[in-house]
This record gives sequence, C-alpha cells and structure tokens, in this order.
Amino acid sequence: MTILQNSKEHRMFLLILFLGIAFRFIPLWQYQFSHDELSGLSRTVYSNFWEEIHYGVKTGDTHPALVQVFLYYWVMIFGYNEMAVKIPFLLCGVLSTVLIYRFCLDFFSKKAGILSSAIVSLSFIFLVYSSYARMYITGVLFSLMLLSAVYHILFAEKAGIKQYVLFALSCLLCAYNQHISCLFALSVALLALFYIPKERLKLYLVFCVLTVLLYLPHLSITLYQLSIGGVGVSSGGWLPPPRTTELYYFVKALFGCGISAKLLLTGFLILLLVSVFKLFPISKKQVFLFWIFSINYLVIHMYSVFKSPVLQYSVLLFCGLCLIILLCSFAEWLKMKQVSVLCMFMIGLLCYQSVIKKHFFSKVHVQDFESQVQTTIDLQKAYGTQNVAAIYKTEDFFVRLYEKKFKTSLNYLSLKDPVLLDPFLLRKHLKQLSADYIVLGGVGAEDIALVKEYFPYLVSHKEDYFRNVFVYSKKEFHNKDASLVSTIPVLNSNINIYVPNSKPLVFANDSLYYNLGSKDDEFPFNASLPLPNSGFKLGQYVLAEISYTAASQKNIAKERLCAAVSEKHKDAVFFKTTDLSDYYDSTKVFQTAYIEYFVGVDNARWEAQHMALNCFIWKAKDTEYTIRHFELKQLEYNPTKWTLWD
Repeated sequence: MTILQNSKEHRMFLLILFLGIAFRFIPLWQYQFSHDELSGLSRTVYSNFWEEIHYGVKTGDTHPALVQVFLYYWVMIFGYNEMAVKIPFLLCGVLSTVLIYRFCLDFFSKKAGILSSAIVSLSFIFLVYSSYARMYITGVLFSLMLLSAVYHILFAEKAGIKQYVLFALSCLLCAYNQHISCLFALSVALLALFYIPKERLKLYLVFCVLTVLLYLPHLSITLYQLSIGGVGVSSGGWLPPPRTTELYYFVKALFGCGISAKLLLTGFLILLLVSVFKLFPISKKQVFLFWIFSINYLVIHMYSVFKSPVLQYSVLLFCGLCLIILLCSFAEWLKMKQVSVLCMFMIGLLCYQSVIKKHFFSKVHVQDFESQVQTTIDLQKAYGTQNVAAIYKTEDFFVRLYEKKFKTSLNYLSLKDPVLLDPFLLRKHLKQLSADYIVLGGVGAEDIALVKEYFPYLVSHKEDYFRNVFVYSKKEFHNKDASLVSTIPVLNSNINIYVPNSKPLVFANDSLYYNLGSKDDEFPFNASLPLPNSGFKLGQYVLAEISYTAASQKNIAKERLCAAVSEKHKDAVFFKTTDLSDYYDSTKVFQTAYIEYFVGVDNARWEAQHMALNCFIWKAKDTEYTIRHFELKQLEYNPTKWTLWD
C-alpha cells in the first residue's frame, strides 16, 4: 500500500513533504543562477556530444560527465531560462525527501523516517542545494537509491534481481555524478562485503564487476581531472584546507544552522545517551551507517589536508545522510505521540531558521551576476546608457547571457579583457572613460582602489550571501564607504618599519620620506604587522598602499612591492608580488601602488603561530625613487557571505 493510499497513517510525513515542496517551488520565479551554475551552462555551447565531453567535461571541468551532459541536452530543448533549468533539481530535492522516508520505513521505523525526512525536506542546507542545477542534490538522491538497494541485498529477507540491478544503476549514477559521490558508492560497495550473506555474495560480485565495466569509459576523464590539481589555495585555487573542527560545523549546518541546529543536536544526543543507558541493542544496520559516514568523512578530510582541499559541505551531504538516519534511528524508544511532538518542534525550528534567520525567500536566491547586470541596467535608465560603465570580473558568457535575457547592451570589461590583468592598462582604461558611473562586480581590493582614483564617490553597495556589487561615481555623493573598516597608520600602531641603519627615515604627520638609491640592499624597506596584534577578521581584505615619486617609469623598472606572511627567518606561508612600474602614471606627481592580502581561514592558525604580515620593497640595483607615504587599510568584503552556514 502506497503512502498516498494510506494518507492518514502518513499524515505527518505528508505535511513535511508539502512544506518541502512549498519551500522549493514558491521562489520559482525568483531564482537566479549561481556562479557554479553559470559555469556549467557556459560549457553547453559545443556543437556535438564529443566536443561537449572533451571540452565541456574532461578539460573544462573538474566533475564527471552526468550532470554536464544532462544540461547540454536540457538547454537544447528548454533554453537558459532559470525556471526550466532548475526544476529537475528541485524535483530531486522532493524525491530525496520521499526516498529517505521510504528507506526508514523499510529498514528502521516510521519514527526515524518522519524525523529524517523533516531534516532533508526543511534543513537550510538541503533547501539551498536543491535550488542549484549542480550535482549535489542529484548526488543526495542517487546516494539514497544506493542505500536502499544495498540494504535490501544485505538485510532484507528476500533480494530479487531488481535490487541488484538498482544497486548497479545507483553506483553508476553516483560515479558519473560527482567524484565524492563516487567515493560514497565505492565505500558502500566495499563495506557491504563484510555484511552480505554468503548465498548472495556471488551475484553481488557479478553486479560489482558489471558496474566497474560500465564505468571504464569514464575512467580516462576521471584520471585526467585528478591529475590537474584542484581548487585548493596551494594550487592557485580558492579552497583552503579544512579546520580540525570542520566536522562540528558541518553537522551544525546539516541540522539547520544556528541555535536551531544546536537544539536539535542536543536532542538527538540525549536520545542516543538514553538508548545506551537503557541498553537498547545497536543493530548492524545502524553500525553500517556509522561506518559509511566515518569512512567517507575521514577520507575526504585527510585528502583535503595532505593532498588537495576538496572538503565542502556540499560534497559531505552524501555521507551526511547516513548520520541523519543514524541519529534519528535512536528515537525508536519514544512513543509515536512523542515523536510527533518532537517532529512538530523540529519543523518549527527548521522553518524559523530557514525563513526568519537565514532569509531563505529573500537573500538566498539573489546571486551576484544577475545583480551586477540589473544594477547596471537600472543606472542606464536613470543616467543614460553611455554614462554607465562596468567591470565584471567574470566570464564573458555570463554577461552575454544576461544581455540576451534583458535585451540590452552593456559597456563592460570581463575576464576576456587583458586590461583587467594589468594595473597600467586598467588605469589607462579608467582615465579614458567618459561615463560618470561605474559598476563593480567580483573585483578585489586592488581593483577597487584603482577605480576610486578616478571614480571617488560611492553611490551604492549591495551585499548578501551571494551578492557584492559596488557603484562608484565621478560626481559627488555623500555616502560613507562602509567597506573601509580602518586605516592603520604607520605611527602609533603595531606596524614596525625596518630600514638599513645607515639610511634616514623621516616621519611627518603620519607620512614618511625614504630615499631609495641604486646601492641599496635587495630588501631596503619592510613594514611588518604581527598578526596577533592586527585585529583582522575572516573575509576582510588588507590593502597595502605605498606612494612614491620617481623621475620616470625607468626609475622604478624591476621594482616590486611584496606582501608575505611568515615567521621570523622562515619561509613565507603566503607570498604575493606586483611591479611598481605597472602602476605608473606619467600625468601624476605622486605614484601609488597597491597590494592586497585576503584574510582567509588560515589567518587564525598563522595568528596562533605568531606570524606577521610583511609588506616590503624588493629592489633592483639600478633604480632610484622616494617613498612618500605608506599605510595599511582594513576592508570589509561581503561579510554576510561568511555567515551562510553559521
């Protein structure tokens, strides 16, 4: 008998399902594409399947082919409309709610099913990833399919050929979906060998071999993608190694974020402790879940620490399902009425956290790229098309997609323009712009500083979890630039200036004068700020700004401004350099160069190790100029982004 045919028996689940559907589909006309979605869509432009596989998957992506190939054919039929692209993934989120409930009914209890489905249906992290046309919510669905098939093979009284076929199909879907969901499938398949009844082992191994054979066509793509590095900061990417406390923060996000997650986790831990105290036996089915979660998490964490960072909450959702079911299974000793009360409490907490605290219906669906273009269009309507320029530090495909959507034409720079890679060319471009207004999207502190030399007045700054759009103007506005937290002066601060003893360093009104000649040391000027005394916060930029006078660009040729984080007399753990000549402007008496340091998650560890941020000159032997001013600026940069999973 199906759930719908016996709706009275399953009314609590149907309420959960209804709320999950409502949460996912009410914002259907508000959804905007995220960076990852646009990146995937930008790789659907190839003329045939084999080009898509080679350029769109193998060399252009870091993920397996399944979702990319699906999008390739899906947009052929439905185009790049947000609603059309996202609906299949929203449905995967709904089906995941149904499947986890069905799984618990089959192998644990209705009580565990109600509690587990409430989390998958309404927890903030599942709501967010259900709305992304990426391989995360599909991986959740395929992982649940795999768990169901394997549990039938391991623990059901009868296991028909249908379950073995479903096992092989689910393994393949996981493997072709995402490399971490492939790891999940591999760990489940191998661990099952320790639990499977002997009479089912031969058939199980046959389907394991069949699964491997069907995966072999993709193996060359997988090996190539794994060989090209990753998204870790050590490989030039953006993802840092995980913290030692990463597991706690993930589990907190899994159960809804914030105080709601803490309350729910406390409740489930109490259920676990009472179960242990009352000596309720722990079943093989529960132990199996524990091992799957533990093995997957440990492999991902250790790989991220010692090889290349891959640990993100999105890829932990697959094994996170096992933890959810495991903790909910300890509610078995409660009466059904008590579970219903607990479930209503959970629903209230999860809805409160998602809607009220995390602003699910207002902030989550606002993405940077559409906001950048929409802001530009609004300014064009107000001040004229030719009077508005833009810098979008993103792929050109993204902008052209929105130009087509809004039937407009924009005056912009994107990553296809080499101007954005050269401060000298960017200064020249900004100087020549006749527009009075400029929109900035996705740019860093150095670029903002350059733009403010020519567009000094802040018009607006819009920021949310996924949006960070600045508008500056040549015309005077009296808006305070809230991104500037403080300017750390050279005098009366924790900054220490180091120069050779033989050279005079003159201070006046918090400025400094220091002449550099052709006979100076290789590192004649260093401003050092101990990180424990810095007051830097996660997500901020620190911008070092140095002003100098030079007779010509030739006088600063080969000169470099550097930033490094290091312990005394040890190699730097962070190093960045820029040429002073790139910032030279012959029309100005005072030249200004910038270098930025982003305060990432590693900063806390470096602070605990008493490291310092050093901003210094790396000098050539045949150059002469005079430093006139130096300061550090502490800048906020989209602080809301860092509270997404808090």
